[in-house]
Amino acid sequence: MERNPNRKMEYKLELMLLLVFMATASSVALSGEEFAEAVVYLRKYGYLHIPLDSKGPNHPPEEIAEALRIFQKVTNLEVSGKLDSATLAMMNKPRCGLEDSFNNKSLRYRVMGYWRKKMLTYRIYNYTPDLGQGKTRLAIQSAFKYWSDVSPLRFRELQQGRADIKISFHRKDRTCPVPFDGRGHVLAHADAPESGIVHFDADEVWTEGKAHGSNLRIVAAHEIGHALGLGHSQYYSALMGPVYNGYRSNFKLHPDDIRGIQALYGNVWCGITVVSGGVYENNLCIVLCGSFLGKPERTPPPRNPSLLVPEGVVPHPCKATLDAVMLGKETAKTSPLHKTYIFSGQYVWTVSSSGYNSPVLISALWKELPGSINAAVHSQRTGKSYFLKDDKVWRYDGFRLDHGFPKRLANIPANIDSALYFNKNKKLLFFKGSGYWQWDEFGPTDFSSYPKPLGQLFHGAPSDTDAALTWTNGHIYLFKGSQYWRVNQQHQAVEKAYPLSTAEHWMQCDD
Repeated sequence: MERNPNRKMEYKLELMLLLVFMATASSVALSGEEFAEAVVYLRKYGYLHIPLDSKGPNHPPEEIAEALRIFQKVTNLEVSGKLDSATLAMMNKPRCGLEDSFNNKSLRYRVMGYWRKKMLTYRIYNYTPDLGQGKTRLAIQSAFKYWSDVSPLRFRELQQGRADIKISFHRKDRTCPVPFDGRGHVLAHADAPESGIVHFDADEVWTEGKAHGSNLRIVAAHEIGHALGLGHSQYYSALMGPVYNGYRSNFKLHPDDIRGIQALYGNVWCGITVVSGGVYENNLCIVLCGSFLGKPERTPPPRNPSLLVPEGVVPHPCKATLDAVMLGKETAKTSPLHKTYIFSGQYVWTVSSSGYNSPVLISALWKELPGSINAAVHSQRTGKSYFLKDDKVWRYDGFRLDHGFPKRLANIPANIDSALYFNKNKKLLFFKGSGYWQWDEFGPTDFSSYPKPLGQLFHGAPSDTDAALTWTNGHIYLFKGSQYWRVNQQHQAVEKAYPLSTAEHWMQCDD
């Protein structure tokens, strides 16, 4: 696991609670430090997180026990909810640096995003001396082939220039924004689309065809899976499982890996590309291929006319004042496609490259959620959607309200203006007036230093925004009145051509 400079402080904060929890452990004698290590691990990799309304980092024993049960379930251990030596040993195995964010409800693949094209380029910026340039390139090429063999994706290596997927090796230093931890524990990490960043720990012993060390081909295939949009699998033997399983001479993708990549990009049947369920859909056509594929895995749900509301009753998308904008999931389940949701009053509609769709009642999609919300934000890190209104927050898993919500806000003010997911540090940002607050879903946040000036975060950004989001192209969009501004995340500044008309460019409205 990656070393946290504040770990000693976290141990002290957790120690009193953990001593109470030790009573639930097995008969194996485990130290308080080992319990603290385990809680840090569970929090770091998404099994525990600190709620937005929490005033401290402690977790009740039953919450830790549930987190342990989930971890044990997905790593093929005896599910006891107790911290035993086998569980500790599993936590010390080499693994990927990304979070798991599993739950106890579904063993289905998870998705984090997708590329809007099937031909992707990649570039290897440096090489591991363990294998040398030739064998490193061959291992990476073989890793890409696992995915191209089961999907329409095609990959081409570049020797120079800007590539879609950027591969490099880094040591335990500051050359990577998320430093590695030396040999062992975290082997590599990658970003979701359309970032394309794939990093390997240069301190590891990278091998090919050997039982010792870490197999570059298999680890690279796992990280490329992240770069293509797949999250971690809850099947321990799957390639996308978070813990490294070692070298296997006959390594193959798990069915869950294949289902995940084909849900994102389709498969090649009948001479055309079809997505899972036997349907290929774009703005121009829908092609059915079920007679060739047999019974589909799933079929699209029929459109429900009752969700549509009569013309003239709802705000017109070309003229409406926006309450919030959110990039979220298309369906309640693990749909790979993301939709841009626009909220105004009691209604919400989606927009695409071809324009806006008919508005529907907010309550028809997110039951128990009121209208006229202040802000909405979907976390790519946890898959949770947060809605804020007045001094309360609603948290949804898909379209289902999480237990215990809504809750009162404890650390950010009531009636905020807007919110977004910040790709740069994987945290949530909340805006009000000319200030902003930043919140980490998994770690403690010192809110005493907030609010901070918005102008220091995004140069040239307007204050009192109506809505905000980070879109699929990686840019940040801020909406106010009838206009919007685009922020370049790399430079954290508004681009010169903005503001532009929201109705004209987002809703595709005619004059």
